Parts: sequence; structure tokens; C-alpha cells
Amino acid sequence: MKNKILIILIFVTIIIFSINLISDVSALGISPGRTTIQYEPGQEKTGKISILNSEYKSMDIELEVKGELKDSVVVSEEVLEFSSLDYSKEVSYKITLPENIKDKPGLHTAEIIAMENPGSKKQGTHVGATVAVVSQIYVFVSCPGKCIESDLQVQSDGTGKSKFIVGIISRGQQKIEQAKAEIEIFSLSGEKINSIETNTDSIEPSARKELVGFWNTKEGGDYIAKVKISYDEKIEEFEKQFSIGEQTLLISDIFVNDFRLGGIAKFIILIENKWNQELKDVYANLIVYNQQNQELGNIKSASENIAPNSEKELVAYWDTVGIEEGEYNGKLMIKYNQKSADKNLVLKISESSLEVLGVGYAISPEGGGGFSLTTILIIVVVLLLLGNLSWFLLFRKLKKRKNNKWN
Repeated sequence: MKNKILIILIFVTIIIFSINLISDVSALGISPGRTTIQYEPGQEKTGKISILNSEYKSMDIELEVKGELKDSVVVSEEVLEFSSLDYSKEVSYKITLPENIKDKPGLHTAEIIAMENPGSKKQGTHVGATVAVVSQIYVFVSCPGKCIESDLQVQSDGTGKSKFIVGIISRGQQKIEQAKAEIEIFSLSGEKINSIETNTDSIEPSARKELVGFWNTKEGGDYIAKVKISYDEKIEEFEKQFSIGEQTLLISDIFVNDFRLGGIAKFIILIENKWNQELKDVYANLIVYNQQNQELGNIKSASENIAPNSEKELVAYWDTVGIEEGEYNGKLMIKYNQKSADKNLVLKISESSLEVLGVGYAISPEGGGGFSLTTILIIVVVLLLLGNLSWFLLFRKLKKRKNNKWN
């Protein structure tokens, strides 16, 4: 009996130790991941970013501005000192929108980079590879006529029918009367395989529409889509690599602990590598849109390497200060090897709850989104313990009956 109990205790200790390893996440975070500004000549904008120290490490963080608009952005601090008691610190910045981009419609960017100093001598700081996170500043200059922002999603249903969705946002001041897309499909070696066309639709200024086309194929693999969008008298082209068949990465779960509107929500995104090779520099990007299809939030995780046929948690933070209760469209993207596993989502936000619809689960007010890997492991351990105990009691009862019979 004592040996049986000892074996069970050792087994439980190993499982708990494994759970702690699985739950380990990166210490450095930043929020917001992106701020979007509509251009007005000469206007000054101020903002704040939060640097998050989730592991309560003692470390120095250096701040640097890069990108096209780097000379237009000034940050209040260049170095932040974190002690083991500091969870987060705020940095303010000011951007003066330059006059010289008013005649250049489209997107102009800057990046505020928070980077851990690997040479820090602070106690408890790990000296090694540099960890860096980025908060982007997007400035859109509206065109006086018609211009667009576009993307492509490819969805496969497992029956050989693939759905191509060309998302278009009108960034101009005039209505687009007719928009249509032609998609040419190529192998990675450059051989043209097929060509499909989408439906035609009109798009109001600042509105978003989806143009849809279909491709029937049972040939799974990696492909390149070359997209040509014709809208009234204009044309825009881009290309994207995509996969048909079993996805290399699966989005298994998302959960948030202790959500309260106005605070910093910590998203934990569980993904599974179904491929037989390690995937490097994998990160999650969740974009939330308001009712005018403008970015309300742009949330990114740190990059991680994922071993073959394994699961990994990606962590991203969203500062919900100023966010109102309501329903918002969103898009979750898992980026890896110049590819992206995308999923359209709907976020339902209230004072004490955040529901995410579209991945097959909902985030409860307490943050329990379906079953996380940790929860599943705990359930398995409990079931194994109950099973072993039941067999032990049954075996003991049968043995006692057998002894009584012979006596």
C-alpha cells in the first residue's frame, strides 16, 4: 500500500513540474501594439505606451524610434529601469505630423522599440539574447479620390473546395462604384495553375467589403496567389503565399485571466504545430476594428520557436482604457515563415467579460476560454488517480473474497 501511494505522489509531482514548464512565458510585453492616426497637416498628437514586466525581472529597457516618421516622434524616456517589484511602466510620446507627406496618400509608419539590455548587471537579469517588442504608429493620408487597402484570406473546408476572400477597405474620399478581383494561382516554382474571379461590389468611403471567389482542387500544398484588384479606373496588385490542405499551425484556444474593462487584458493564444519540422519566429497578431472599420487595437505577441508536433502559448497584451462596451470585428493572424494562419473573429466586450466568437470557444468573465492545456493535464491526472484507486480497491476486494472462500 505504501509503495502504491509513493508511486502516485511521484507521478503527481512530475505532472505538476511539467505544467509549470508549459506555463512559462516571455517576460517583456508592450501595449498597444499599434496606434492608427488619420493625417492632418501640422497637427501634434500625444500618446502613451505601457511596457510590461510580467515576470517581475530586474532589468534595463532601452527605447528607440525607427521607421519613415522616426524624426517626427519624440519619446519622454530613453531608458527605463525595472526592479523586481515593477510590473509595468508608462512612456509618453509626441508625434508632429509632417507637412511633406500631405501629397503622398497612403500609409506612413514609425516604430517605438522597447529592448532589454542584455548587458545589464542588475541582479536576476538573464544575460543573453536581446528581447525586443514593438509598438507601431500608423499614419494614414487620405487620397482625394479613390484608393484602397486590401488583404487576402484562403479558407479550405477539407472537401477540395477553397474559398478566396479579398478584403477591401476604401481609404479615399469618393465612393468606389465597382470593385472586382482576379486571382492567379502559382506553384512555388512559378508554374501557373489556375485563375479565378470574384464577385463585383461597390464600396463607400471608410467601408470594408469582401470579394469572394472559389477554387476546386484536391492537391494540397503551398501556393502563391497573385491578386489583381480593379476598382473603377484604378488597379492594385499584390501577392501572398498560402497553403491548401491540413494547416501547418492550428489555433487551438484563447483565454484571458481576470478581465476587467479599462485594464490590461492578457491574451494567451494556444497554437499547435502540425508539421514535422520546427517553426521559427512564430507570433500572433490580433487586430480589432471599430464600427468604421478603423483599427481600434493591434495586439502582438513576442516571437517564439515551436518544436515539431507540439503546442505553444503565445502571449499578447491589450490596454482597454477608453474601450467601450459593445461588439467588434477582429482578425487573428499567426505569422510564420512568410505565411499566415488567419481567422476572422467577433469580440463581445462588457464591463467584466470578453467573449471571442469564431474559434469555437468563448472567454468567460473569469477568463476560462474552453479548456487550456493546463486544465486538460490536470483533468487527465485526476482521472488517472481515480482509475488507479478504483482498480486497487477492486483488486483488494476480490483478494479478500478469495481468502475468505478458502478459509
